[in-house]
Amino acid sequence: MKRIKIVGGGFTGILAAFQAHRLGARNIELHERLDRLGGIALPEVNNGREMREGCIYFGPEGDPIRSLLEQHGAVFKDFDNRFGSVSPGPDGPVYTDDFGGPALPGSKARLHPLDGNNLGDRLDCYEDALAFPLARYVRWHVGCAPSQLHASAADPLAINRVFATGAPLEALSEAKRLDGHANALFGIPRSMWDYSNNVQASLPVGGFTALIDQCRSALCSIGVDINQRSLARPANVLGEVSSDDVLVWAASPMPLFKAVGLEAPKAPAKKFATYTFEVNWTGPAPFYAQNFTATGSCFRVYIYESGGAKLLTAECVYEAEGDELAEDIHLLLDGFEGELTIGGLLYRSIKPRWLYHTVDTMDKLGGLRMVLMDRLGDNFVPGAWEAYAKGEKFTEVEAGLQKALGTGMIAKAS
Repeated sequence: MKRIKIVGGGFTGILAAFQAHRLGARNIELHERLDRLGGIALPEVNNGREMREGCIYFGPEGDPIRSLLEQHGAVFKDFDNRFGSVSPGPDGPVYTDDFGGPALPGSKARLHPLDGNNLGDRLDCYEDALAFPLARYVRWHVGCAPSQLHASAADPLAINRVFATGAPLEALSEAKRLDGHANALFGIPRSMWDYSNNVQASLPVGGFTALIDQCRSALCSIGVDINQRSLARPANVLGEVSSDDVLVWAASPMPLFKAVGLEAPKAPAKKFATYTFEVNWTGPAPFYAQNFTATGSCFRVYIYESGGAKLLTAECVYEAEGDELAEDIHLLLDGFEGELTIGGLLYRSIKPRWLYHTVDTMDKLGGLRMVLMDRLGDNFVPGAWEAYAKGEKFTEVEAGLQKALGTGMIAKAS
């Protein structure tokens, strides 16, 4: 039986250990450079309340990731998945319930063909009434032209699907049903066409801290050798892989470039600010609202419950505190059900994010994969470096492990 060595104890690495065990592996090592597991999924805790950066949740009952975690003792609670977006309109912001993407005054249910692999090429598929405000939003959010980003950056930017508010609903619905290109680029608020796939979602009972603690306990119980404060030096790790080993690199791939003699892509220069407040909120929770107006500081607010309190996390494209930030938060929520009173600031963080891949980054990650697969073959499993959605990461790692271990069918995650 092959030894599975997993580098990176974030959520991808934790799931990879469970996946490898389910596929029959019993000699599994997990290496994490920090003194804790969980990576970015493990929030800071302030007086028993979790300071969650970003809007992370799981699928309803039957979701493969949730099911795998439940098999190892995790407990989840379902909730009504409520969200909305704020988009620019001729007379001010336009609020759209049940839709997390931009709602813009386009009138055509037709698209140009996709010609190229950058985000600018993707936006050029739309008519100008959609493409221009989308390009403005990208520059506001990331600080660069859409042509510098890979087309896949549409997903973390939440502009992968656009609702053309001036197009006939019947024409949009038909285009989405009949044309895969249109289905990938157009969206419709779920309440307007009986879309129910994401009506229910779930969160771990006790929060993400309890989930990671449960995962650690479960990993130990199935015999996974957890090594914290373990700095896996790429050159050494790669040199130690034998035909009886499978290496899963679930950590950042950046250190691997030097180890194999390739030029690394530049790290993202844009930093984002995150603020968490205790709030009084009479609307639904959890709830998030995304800002596509390309104005103000805040691109998303997320309201959730933790430690017996309601908290609001504001994610911002630049530092903005005090009255400016409060006004931006209220602007995002004023058009939705619920009244908001903002209390004290509990948490503040300013850091870059490895989310918005450039064309250069994607090309170089592809080159890195080719070199490592050529050197190690199926014994090397990348940690789904390019993917944004956790379901996509889960499926990609599952496919790599199955190939390395020679096992059956792939379980897809939503």
